[in-house]
Amino acid sequence: MMDAAKLINEGYELFKAEKYDEAIQKLNEALESIPDKTQDIQKQVNAQHWLGRCYMEQAIKTSNTKQADEQFAQAIEHYQKGLHLAEQLNEQNGIQEQMFAQSWLGGCYFEQAIKTSDARQAIQMLNQAIEHFQKWLHFAQQMEGQNGIQQQVYVQSAQGLCYFEQAIKASDTRQANQNFDQAIEYFKKCLHFAQQMEGQNGIDQTTFAFYWLGRCFLEKNRKSKTVKKNKNDIQQYFEHAKLQYLQLQDETLKAKHITAIRRYEKELDFLTEDYDSYFNSKKEDIQKHLPLNKNLKEPIASILAVLSIAPVEFDKPLAHYTSPFVCEKLLGIKQKEEKQSEINPSKMRMNSSTYMNDPYEGKSLLDFLDIRENSLENKTDFNLHNAFFACFSTRVNDLNQFRLYGKVNNIEASGCCLVFNKRKDWVKEPNVSASYKYLNYKNSLYSQEEVEVIEQEEVIEEVTTIQSPSEDLPLYQVAYIFYRDEYTEQNKYNVLLKLEEKFGICLKPISDNTKWHEVRQKQFKIALTTLRTHFQKNNKTAKQQQANQSALEYIRYLFKDYAFRDEEEFRLLQIEELGSEKVKYCHETNSAYVEYADICNKLDEVILGTNYKRAGGEQKVEAFRYLLKQKLPHIKVSHSSLPINAALPARKP
Repeated sequence: MMDAAKLINEGYELFKAEKYDEAIQKLNEALESIPDKTQDIQKQVNAQHWLGRCYMEQAIKTSNTKQADEQFAQAIEHYQKGLHLAEQLNEQNGIQEQMFAQSWLGGCYFEQAIKTSDARQAIQMLNQAIEHFQKWLHFAQQMEGQNGIQQQVYVQSAQGLCYFEQAIKASDTRQANQNFDQAIEYFKKCLHFAQQMEGQNGIDQTTFAFYWLGRCFLEKNRKSKTVKKNKNDIQQYFEHAKLQYLQLQDETLKAKHITAIRRYEKELDFLTEDYDSYFNSKKEDIQKHLPLNKNLKEPIASILAVLSIAPVEFDKPLAHYTSPFVCEKLLGIKQKEEKQSEINPSKMRMNSSTYMNDPYEGKSLLDFLDIRENSLENKTDFNLHNAFFACFSTRVNDLNQFRLYGKVNNIEASGCCLVFNKRKDWVKEPNVSASYKYLNYKNSLYSQEEVEVIEQEEVIEEVTTIQSPSEDLPLYQVAYIFYRDEYTEQNKYNVLLKLEEKFGICLKPISDNTKWHEVRQKQFKIALTTLRTHFQKNNKTAKQQQANQSALEYIRYLFKDYAFRDEEEFRLLQIEELGSEKVKYCHETNSAYVEYADICNKLDEVILGTNYKRAGGEQKVEAFRYLLKQKLPHIKVSHSSLPINAALPARKP
């Protein structure tokens, strides 16, 4: 029989490789190789710990809610077994292992709370996490020296995070304030101990504590609508955090802190209505990732700052319309299928611009700038890259959208409306470089003489790192370009109001915040005017003209023809080289696509079209509801009652 220690080590290596099922098998073999359970207690503790870690990671990664609950339960069971075994170890080692087990038990309940969409259940799980963290604290207080201080930092911050999450999820303002106050108390304790830690780790943890104190005060004041009144008090914590991270030697760690702190400093500006500062900071962050010459960098960064949407700016639900077949594939269910547990959800796709319903996709901006695409007389060269989109609309449960998209057998309103962001947690903080990693790399190669050396190094370093998953892509609003004529509404949402203008550009408000919309309009107009002036100048070499047109790839897919304005479209966008490993081929549709993400934990509601059950007799509303309730009970299902008849099938002659 193989040695238990060797099996545990093999299980650990499989865990690191994310081969969790194989790791579980090895770790169970390790336990079976110890026939006398009163012996080799430390090895049993180690095996139980890594079994818990395997099930916990599986639970975090799965989109099946019931499966996740089962895996979290299995993880907790193994952590509990490890805790019971740790109690049998000698005093000092036993304290260390019990403390370790309590920390992971608390962490498991915390992760389960974060994953669940039910606020009441989440708060209960956070309470259980706090109970285990309190026991962790009891053991940490028995530790001496730097190890004891370090454990105090970790456990105080863990409890602070629990109370912070409870405050965010609380519907009652009074209860939320109490939770925030408790979180603040724990982060202050965390700060106290972090300042006693030695070396770089102490600086890192002190930065962390100041940052989370800033977050707590920001969110507490946001809930009570007093951010403007207390801006300086909130800002001081972020300033202290910035002073700390400047002392860090690890550039990766420093960059992580900079990104996190800067996001909430920008939010602070937005919530206190300092919209000019907010916009300028947003634009500056985008400029850092654009390897363009200075004449183009400024207007293109401004356009991206206007059209990329941050969570603080936007709180509306968004709809994606699709067919019942695709809907079921995305959710991992299938009507008339017996073995539902064996059906895995497919990832949502981002389709190529080639297949969009607008044949002029990506060309409207070129017309506005009076640019003709380069081509020879009888031959057109293809771009090396494609633009891929996932499209959404603010028009939820909309008759026109139902009539256009997701139809079955050409029956209107027979598809499904998938609703995102009802809980205001789907939109990501925009990192526009995630959309354009290929372009950044390409542009850093062909325009070296026009790009500062420091920016080239940043871009090349960024491209050689592991790419962000597509689910981290920013959301963009689409602007609509129209040619002025006597039938077009001249002024509605138009950012170019001069009568001599041949074109107009429609930018609709994204919220009820009129002041922010006015800033966006103003900045959009300045950027578009600057861009057009730049392209109207005729003193450019052929190489400069090519570089200029290539620069438009960053923005041209964010403009559409005015004929599509009623769609009120938002999109996730990714530019990829057609030969990239991220681009996949579907033989069923004979098309190229990029995967976005598993949407099972991102989706809030499915609205079935009025004629859903009339589309060929294959789909039944109650069957869909039942299957989804079994697998993804957090997703609401409703049935549209919009007034539209099902088209009768054509009669045979």
